Amino acid sequence: MYLTVKQQVKQISKEEYRIIKSLSHIAKNLTNEAIYNVRQHYFSEKKYLSYKENNRLLKSSPNYRKLNSNMAQQILKEVDGEFQSFFALLEKAKRNNYPLSSVKLPKYLSKKGFTTLFVRLNGNRLTIPYSNSFKKEHKTITITIPQILEGKKIKEIRIKPKSEARYFEIQYTYEVEENQRELNTNEALGIDFGVNNLATVYPPQESHS
Repeated sequence: MYLTVKQQVKQISKEEYRIIKSLSHIAKNLTNEAIYNVRQHYFSEKKYLSYKENNRLLKSSPNYRKLNSNMAQQILKEVDGEFQSFFALLEKAKRNNYPLSSVKLPKYLSKKGFTTLFVRLNGNRLTIPYSNSFKKEHKTITITIPQILEGKKIKEIRIKPKSEARYFEIQYTYEVEENQRELNTNEALGIDFGVNNLATVYPPQESHS
């Protein structure tokens, strides 16, 4: 199973904060471009525009080129996932298995807004990835991960804007082994929720020989 550890981005300079904020805004711009492409394709063709095709269309976008390619691709995959959910619900609605009124096209993010950045780990430190062009004009930002995560198998790292990007939070999702426990059903409590009392609890039944 997967667990998440959250870490507020602290101990960075004002310049480093502005860099992260700028990247988050660029990521928002690319997200809206991706949403626009899929929506317009659906309106004109009544078909789904795949991640692969959207990625091809957006590779020349200034926003795409300002971001690290892995980060840009991950953003497009997030948009793709939202639209896959939309089309899956649309198909259910066509079969009368879901209310059509509840099927909503993914919406654009605020023009002045920000969105999630996707980063990767290098040892016990993460470095905010840049494109080659962005790297020429901005200093590298490196952040040490929490000690609790050292040695853990980290699946995903997201940097999320909070309070309109007044600060940022890093979310580390990591994998842990799920231990199967042998439960003795004879030692289970019985709980009966009541009207006048919150609940009545019955102790485990004693075994009789």
